[in-house]
Formats: sequence, C-alpha cells, structure tokens
Amino acid sequence: MYCLFHKDLGFGRKKISYWPRKLRRFLQTNENRMSLLFREYSFVLISLGLIVAAGFILLSNKPGFNDFLAFGVIVSGLISAWVILHPVQTPLMDDAKSVQSLIGSGTPVLLEFQSPFCLSCTEIKPILDELEQELNNQVSIGVPIHIIRLNVQESVGMELASVYNFDFTPTFIFFDTQGNEVWRMVGEFDPQKVRDSLK
Repeated sequence: MYCLFHKDLGFGRKKISYWPRKLRRFLQTNENRMSLLFREYSFVLISLGLIVAAGFILLSNKPGFNDFLAFGVIVSGLISAWVILHPVQTPLMDDAKSVQSLIGSGTPVLLEFQSPFCLSCTEIKPILDELEQELNNQVSIGVPIHIIRLNVQESVGMELASVYNFDFTPTFIFFDTQGNEVWRMVGEFDPQKVRDSLK
C-alpha cells in the first residue's frame, strides 16, 4: 500500500492524504476500465476461454490425432465466425468532419458506434445489414437514410465518441433531417424503431 503526500505544512513535515478515499477512487476507475475492456473485447475473451477449455479437455491425457483435429476445428471455427460476422466501419469515413457534415444535411442518419471484438456488435450486424438492404431497396419510394458504422478503436470513432458522449458499444444514435438527435439505443437494436422514425 502507498500513501500520497501533499504540500509541506511549514513544520518540515508533510501531510499524508487520506489514502482510502483515493484508493477507492482508483479502484472504481479501474473497475470501469475493466468493464469497458470486457465489453469491447467480449468476443475475443469468450473465444479464448472456449479455446483454453477445449484445449484442457481434449489435450490433457495423451491426446491422439482425433483430439488435435477436434481442437483445430474448434479454433478454426471461432476464427471463421469472427472473420465472417465482425462488424466493419463504413467505407470512406476518413475523418470526423465528413461524418458530421452528413448529419443535418437533409437526410436522416443512423450512427452506429461499434467495436469489431464486441459480442453484441457481432450479434447485431446481420440485423443492421438486413435493414440497410431493405431501406436501400426502398430509396426509389423516397425514404433515404445514411447508416454510418464507426469503429471506436479507429481515429474517427474515437474522435466522435467524445463528441456524442457514450460509454458502451454498440450505441445507435438516430438524427432527423435537421441533425437533431431523436433517440439513442445502447447495447441493443430494434430495426422497427428506425422504420417508425422514417415515417
């Protein structure tokens, strides 16, 4: 344990701060960091846990060829699942100003902040892909929308994360045609809410 020292009191002694309060604040800050770390890398952490468990079960007692093969299939299956399902950032979103210029430009905008290693982001990706395809097919009817996906681990996502002030991924923010925030969803996604907002 350590103590923090403050300014000299004039008698040649230094005042010792109240370390339990500072320690408590330090631990709370690290607890928040750990929970954010788990949320952003949940897919990787769960996959590593499965790999370690499978390795322990399959390779603990004189493993044979079939055990190594089963372990390889499990590892390659998890890697393939991530490659196929992980969310990606919208192309051509090179700077935050280009994203902000789309908001309020006369077209509604759905902004998604995601992490490629987040399990919830991976689960929501097919739903958002289906909605985006549906809405792109209806553009001829006359309801255009910009769906912008931003990776919070890249520069544009990091910069805009501080602007729009959120803590969890995935976070969805819907802006109307004037650029006003209409609603925000955190950790889940309801495509019907987007359809209702476009009516």
